[in-house]
Amino acid sequence: MSLAIAGIETHLVATPLTPPIVHPFLGARTRFVSLVVLVHTEGGPTGFGYVTGESARQMAAVGRIVADLAERLKGADALCRTLLYEQMWNWTVDLLHEGAATLALAALDTALWDIAGKQAGEPLWRLLGGYRRSVPAYASESLWRHLGIDELERQGAALVERGFDAMKLRLGGRPAEEDVERAVALRRAVGPSVKIMTDVLWALRPDEAIRLARRLADSEAGIFWFEEPVRDGHWDGLRRVRDQGLVTVAGGERLSRLADVHALARSVDHAILDVHHIGGITPWLRAAAVLEIADLPISVHIAPEIQAHLVAAQRTGAWIEYMSWWDALFEEPLQPVGGRLTLTDKPGLGLEVSSAALRRLAVEG
Repeated sequence: MSLAIAGIETHLVATPLTPPIVHPFLGARTRFVSLVVLVHTEGGPTGFGYVTGESARQMAAVGRIVADLAERLKGADALCRTLLYEQMWNWTVDLLHEGAATLALAALDTALWDIAGKQAGEPLWRLLGGYRRSVPAYASESLWRHLGIDELERQGAALVERGFDAMKLRLGGRPAEEDVERAVALRRAVGPSVKIMTDVLWALRPDEAIRLARRLADSEAGIFWFEEPVRDGHWDGLRRVRDQGLVTVAGGERLSRLADVHALARSVDHAILDVHHIGGITPWLRAAAVLEIADLPISVHIAPEIQAHLVAAQRTGAWIEYMSWWDALFEEPLQPVGGRLTLTDKPGLGLEVSSAALRRLAVEG
């Protein structure tokens, strides 16, 4: 049985951030601009995928790549995902697969997997293996670098009241002693049983990261992991930090080349993947297979409504990074209860895109 692609529809939308995020190198972020991709089939289901970024013009450029691929994909069998992925990869070879082309492939590939689940009548988490249907989620839409101790304590306590037993604190933008003080203050505010993930956002040199890791290890902060302490792609530096054995080192969210998965596996204690950055569900699964062989826990960066299915299907699947920034796109968004995301039996991704939201949130690129 085949399922021909009838056409591909794109929408450029912006979801607001209130309050804005003060990012270390992108400035004040007031919104996320997302490219929503809908793949329609002849007489069959429609698949959904999306990718997200900072700039409407940049995401519109990704949309132009999707439009180019859409012309080539029309009439192809939507169920032949591996073949279509390799063809899309080859069609975008001149773009080098390190940015916009990879994002375009991610949106289309996700939609094709959504179609596969819908056509099979199975939710994606079960179609991919069904190891579990409920996955733990940590809160990640607060506790930013620019916040003072009083605000960190207030926000941390509020997250516990909402049912979260894990949360992320951003570090790396202050002297080490101040970062440690902030982590200890958060620990005292949330209690001993809450997991505190820390994210340094690639801010430090290896020697600086080791010094901060040592201070944290010697403190009362009791952090769960120490994420992305050194410059993106600096595998030797990341390995130096990990080999100190001071804290659990996590990383990998910017991984966009499958060739780098082995380097990641040798450099961290806890792997983090991003289905957008790596180019879609097809390459995500390939990366996860390597990490599973290395017996590493696998957590994910953003896109919780998609990546919850992927983590749920993995033996070593660990944590979902949860934020509600894209909930407005869906009729019934996936939301945590008691700090966990529980997936349904709805086929595919189990998501219905809101037509009203696509109109209301539309932007020009």
